[in-house]
Amino acid sequence: MFLMREYQPWDESWSAQLVYLVISYELNVPVEMTADFSYPIFLGAFEKKLSGEDFWQAVAGSMVYVLGHQPNHKDRESYVYWLNNYNSNTSKQIIFDGVEQASKGDLEKAIWLFQAAVLLDSSKAEAHFNLGLAYHQMGISLDEKNSKQEAKSCFRQAVQFLENAVELDKQFSLAYYNLGFVYKQLGLQDESDKYMEKGILLGLERIAQSTSPKTDKDFTAERE
Repeated sequence: MFLMREYQPWDESWSAQLVYLVISYELNVPVEMTADFSYPIFLGAFEKKLSGEDFWQAVAGSMVYVLGHQPNHKDRESYVYWLNNYNSNTSKQIIFDGVEQASKGDLEKAIWLFQAAVLLDSSKAEAHFNLGLAYHQMGISLDEKNSKQEAKSCFRQAVQFLENAVELDKQFSLAYYNLGFVYKQLGLQDESDKYMEKGILLGLERIAQSTSPKTDKDFTAERE
């Protein structure tokens, strides 16, 4: 299981705002679960007395929030199953939202969105990469505030997820390069040099491939 609990930039006070509902099979549920399964929903959404698709979207959003903030939650596997069956594009959308938040500088929100995306589809190198990158940026921010221990924890988590990314996609040049940069932050120069060099070489290879003239074989492969 992914070790996501070393450092989190939030407390758990949000959990007091959740309520859990057991819903009868007689109702039109989008994904069938066991009879005793409880659906999380934030109190604010519950008090609005939402119905139909609006209600289920609120449930989905609550599940994503829980996965992002408590990746070791006891109902993690059930939430992942429900969300992936409710909307198979959930992980992709969450990654998009996380990138948007990171671009605004809201690293806390980006981190929990990427954590949820990793849990929803652990085979996506992109999700691991973005989570690693967000933790790296959070570490830099903490280091600048002289929160050295928290920064180091973030850097270690960044290493974990960037390593996951290059394991899933061995041609992921940006992941290699950023992994090298994080190792540099941790004072591991040999590891830093190795991964940075790998990232640069892969990047140069990609540029060379994109600018080289196509052969008949290339065009045949594309048609197939």
